[in-house]
Amino acid sequence: MKNSTKYFVLLMAVFFTVSCSTEFLDNPPEDKLVLDNFYTSDGQILGSGSGLYGRPWFYFNEKFVYGLDTYAGNSVGAYSDLAQFENFSVNSTNQFVFEGWQSLFNVVAQSNTLLNNLEKNVGPATTPEVVERVKGEAYFMRATAYFYLVRIFGAVPILNKIEQYTDKVPTYRNNVEDVYKFIITDYNEAYKRLPLVTGNSSLERGRVIKSACDGMLAKVYITLKDYPNAKIHSENVIRSGDYSLIDDYGLMFNSPANNNSRESIFSLQWVGCVGYGYGNAAQSYITPTSEITGDYTGWKTFVPSIDLRNAYEENDKRRKSTIMLPGDFYPELVTKKGGYTVSPGGFGGSMGFRKYVIGSTAEFVGACPQQTNQNTTMLRYAEVLLIHAEAILAGSGSTSSADALASFNKVRTRAGLPAKTSITKSDIFKERRLELVLEGDYWFDLVRRDRAEAINIISNQERGAYSNIALLEVNSKKVIPTENSFLIPIPASELDANPLLRETPVPFQF
Repeated sequence: MKNSTKYFVLLMAVFFTVSCSTEFLDNPPEDKLVLDNFYTSDGQILGSGSGLYGRPWFYFNEKFVYGLDTYAGNSVGAYSDLAQFENFSVNSTNQFVFEGWQSLFNVVAQSNTLLNNLEKNVGPATTPEVVERVKGEAYFMRATAYFYLVRIFGAVPILNKIEQYTDKVPTYRNNVEDVYKFIITDYNEAYKRLPLVTGNSSLERGRVIKSACDGMLAKVYITLKDYPNAKIHSENVIRSGDYSLIDDYGLMFNSPANNNSRESIFSLQWVGCVGYGYGNAAQSYITPTSEITGDYTGWKTFVPSIDLRNAYEENDKRRKSTIMLPGDFYPELVTKKGGYTVSPGGFGGSMGFRKYVIGSTAEFVGACPQQTNQNTTMLRYAEVLLIHAEAILAGSGSTSSADALASFNKVRTRAGLPAKTSITKSDIFKERRLELVLEGDYWFDLVRRDRAEAINIISNQERGAYSNIALLEVNSKKVIPTENSFLIPIPASELDANPLLRETPVPFQF
């Protein structure tokens, strides 16, 4: 049975799609570097890892990851492919799904290229520690890509050797348990190689360090309900002293000047205005009107759900930084006109997202239509604090642990809400939902809950739309998922190219 050639084509497309420049954020990766490119300086080696932070993630970030929020009930949308997420009718020909699959395996392929070839292509004047650092970044990115893949698709093929990208080696899916083992191993390999701290030069700012591995391992272990290990790794991050919460929640998502803040643990690093695929295109789809972007974008592809709006407590500061409602005033938007006030009818009878909207591309250096330099947050300190609280709760009914409350309430009080004296699992999951909107987490939080509980939560979500311009009356819509709804189907084009992906998953040979 012939193996898929798509992986080989994909790998060839990204062979050293990395930067040889000495500026991490100021120059795009080069696409034409050959496999035997020779690195003569530490700056070139670091540049080779820079490409892992952006372009291979592009189509994952463009629409797919935000579609997961639609799946989870945080947003709704009109695109036919997006409507499948809203209605739990996602099929194997969905374009968003294909783009997500392709992008994540693009990350895997580029990581494998570095891991298999970098060490053989460096000159005598380079530093071994720098080579190991970039290999650590490749392990980290490969682990992260697989962490998304396994939670989205379940059993997937583990690719870690160049020869697997040819038809000579059959490619089967591997067991979910082995994929998680592979992820944990990769993060541990990354930890061995990454530095404790990173520099503040343009080449180093925003790169992952050891504590990022701890943070992602905490996230993996909480997913697996391994509470002791989730507690260990989240506490490693807390005790590192590397991070803290910034005062203004919204500034992390609507101001490139706050990229790589003290709260950021791992973010995708985008470069605007250098070509499609290098910048962050999310604003184009998230912004509810072109009046805000000042260009031809602002397509309102993703609209906040009524269910999400109703989930906020009164006085939660995050609401205005996440959702725009009639009457809301934003002095930082459309500044040439003195700010932006949402009209009484909202945006054509709907709400709009504020999060990940930087505003007029003409008002920001490094921002152009469909390509801004706003980072995409993948992991930040607030989430680690909530993981820590959940790890202490450890599946029990409630906890009044001082350590759990300290972590939980730091996040809650920043939002302007009163501290709690006891917390339950529902408290933590609600806090995660509101804290992490559009960060690709709420769907995975639903998946890891008790299945009957998750189905009940989703079945009671309001996925309808407002029926009048004043946003007061609702055309209600409820959707009931099934057991099969909790994994997204592998793209049909991949199954056709490699029929072995239809076979029963097999163990991975470690």
